[in-house]
Amino acid sequence: MFDFIIELDRHLKKPLYEQLYLYIAEKIRNKSIKENERMPSKKSLAKYLGISVNTVETAYLILTDEGYLQAKPRSGYYVRRIDVPIGTHNIEYAQENKEKVADFRIDFRTNTVDLVSFPYATWIKLSKEVMYSTPEYLNTGDVRGDYELRESIAKYLNEYRGVICSPEQIIVGAGIEYLTMLLAELFANDAVFALENPGYGKINTILRNNGKKINYIDVDENGLMTDDLKKTKSDIVYVTPSHQFPTGAVMPVGRRMELIKWAEEDSNRYIIEDDYNGEFNFSVKPIPAMQGLSASDKVIYLSTFSRVLAPSVRIAYMVLPQDMMKKFMKRFSSYSSTVPRFEQHTLNKFISEGYFARHLSRVKNIYKKRRDKVIEVISAPDVTVRGERAGLHIVAQTCRAKEILKKAEKQGIRLYDMDDYYLKNNKESNAVIIGYAGVNDDGIEELRNIFRK
Repeated sequence: MFDFIIELDRHLKKPLYEQLYLYIAEKIRNKSIKENERMPSKKSLAKYLGISVNTVETAYLILTDEGYLQAKPRSGYYVRRIDVPIGTHNIEYAQENKEKVADFRIDFRTNTVDLVSFPYATWIKLSKEVMYSTPEYLNTGDVRGDYELRESIAKYLNEYRGVICSPEQIIVGAGIEYLTMLLAELFANDAVFALENPGYGKINTILRNNGKKINYIDVDENGLMTDDLKKTKSDIVYVTPSHQFPTGAVMPVGRRMELIKWAEEDSNRYIIEDDYNGEFNFSVKPIPAMQGLSASDKVIYLSTFSRVLAPSVRIAYMVLPQDMMKKFMKRFSSYSSTVPRFEQHTLNKFISEGYFARHLSRVKNIYKKRRDKVIEVISAPDVTVRGERAGLHIVAQTCRAKEILKKAEKQGIRLYDMDDYYLKNNKESNAVIIGYAGVNDDGIEELRNIFRK
């Protein structure tokens, strides 16, 4: 094994195989790994780093393709001679490699939508109407967002998600990540957060960047395990009860009430409810948001329009309890809104004039058919489908998970390993994550061969 430490950060956007590749490539260039040196076996390096063999193999294949390593049959991988001029940083090379490793024909990622369904003509029409309406929108607006949009959001939330709030409780911002950064500053410096494990890595990174202590709580088929939460000294818990990311679990009402009761037992406790994919429920009547179930102002509600419209529509919002809103205004009243007012009023017209509800109804039908198509093509005796009740991705549980991931990658198809989403105590989940919103029927059909034995 190496005589130096390899450090991989699971919380970065950059995949683990890319981090490993870049690390080894740099060590070869600066001669820390010598010419003709035999690399550790894929299995031993995977065990040493606590990652999958598939991840190591991918890094080794890229290193071989780029001329850093030479694969010798039945012997292993050996370092080739690399002559790099002293003082160069090889910037062009890094940029070319970035394009190479991201080159997938089909990407079943979870953070996209069906772009073809975006209502371009309507959005452009409404944008023009706003542009020509008044020059007032060129001025800065309320840090919370313009009142008209907040009023439309409040009406929508009450009707469709059972959220009980007034426009005065709503904050509009450029993405859930941004709003979470603001939230983190509203709590005491020593406040302890609890996150779902596996869970959303960006939130983990944001809280760590804000110096917050974090407890990681396991999830089961019903979402975050409240009994485990109670064993910790956590003050704020961040949950995705409508469609837990990434397992797809839908938290039943009983457990939601347990969580609310936990928060009510201490004045410093709060629940941050990220209503992830709460708009998309295909089999049963959607469970109302947790915020509407609580009469004690213990739930902070978060959601975004980017999951329904398009990822580039960076308009998210949160509903704050009255006491938290007072803290927010005291701390951030001098800030400017991060969402341009023209975009706010375009969205307001899109909602208030009924376009949003019609668009949501239309894409729900599209996504339901795609979900059904995915389930059909991956069907096999050893494959169990989870998380299909809601959301825009499903989980395929199978002992062949690593084999399927490797097979897909060789064919230029990107699937996702559940193992990569564990924030602590990485487990062998034997699960493949398939986001289907941005892939058409032809792309989905290619999964048939991938999952076939």
